[in-house]
Amino acid sequence: MIPSRGCDPEINVVSIGAKILKKIAEENSSLDSMLSGCSSDLGVSVDHIILSLDWLFSIKAIGFNGVEVFINEA
Repeated sequence: MIPSRGCDPEINVVSIGAKILKKIAEENSSLDSMLSGCSSDLGVSVDHIILSLDWLFSIKAIGFNGVEVFINEA
């Protein structure tokens, strides 16, 4: 469930997901670099990054081929 009210936009999975999509679009990222890089760049915990990646994967916005996280262009 995506919170629509009462959540700080900086820690909202939608906001974090948008930042993650931008980072993926700018550079091909492995899952390891995604977890460590996004966490330090965005100033959020790894838990928030995992939750956002899970949400993006659930709505089929991203995919994972075992090595890299990529944006589904379909």
